[in-house]
Amino acid sequence: MDKTPILHFAAALFAIMNPLGNLPVYIQATTGERPAAQRYVALFLAAFILVMLWVFFWFGNSILDFFGVSLSAFRIAGGILLLLSGIGMVRGQEGKKVGQMADQVGEQSELEEAEHRFRNLLIPVGVPLFVGPGSISTVILFAGQAGSWGERIAMSAVIAGMAVAVWLLLLVSERIGRLLGPMGLDIATRLMGLILAAIGVQFMLSGLGEVTLNWIDPAKL
Repeated sequence: MDKTPILHFAAALFAIMNPLGNLPVYIQATTGERPAAQRYVALFLAAFILVMLWVFFWFGNSILDFFGVSLSAFRIAGGILLLLSGIGMVRGQEGKKVGQMADQVGEQSELEEAEHRFRNLLIPVGVPLFVGPGSISTVILFAGQAGSWGERIAMSAVIAGMAVAVWLLLLVSERIGRLLGPMGLDIATRLMGLILAAIGVQFMLSGLGEVTLNWIDPAKL
């Protein structure tokens, strides 16, 4: 079995998901949570990443074909979500939402609090930050290029390893947040918001470019 495609897949998936760069978003969203609730949220997000990427790895093309959605349209939709989330982070709106959510779940148990926070974190942390058009198109593309069942199983193991890596990073996010401090966290979050907005625009441009490519007649240029 050729290990080169598997290594390329691991490198591409890590670069697209960018768990280190996305940490400020998660830290900002879970500030003030009880430690047990934070651990539950990290586990829920890692499990969500694992299941969703596995589903799209094995059945991605069939799912998009069933709904009549192209990868280009998926990229545009994911780009819009990232753009809106990035604008909200730059303007400091995400921090206000977190404070409101903390007030609403203060009387719940750690597990109930984690479930409530996880539902609110699905957008934008779960989708499209970790499981977005970039990561989905990456797993679909490499699944189509896998030359054997052995390569497909190895790539599935890479997805599992990536989910575990994200889970471990999220577990230590509180320590990173304390290291950065309130001001450092706010600066990092706003910078990440700007980057997210730019990534969202790039996804939209890529999707629009693919959609309009066949509309242009080279003979008329």
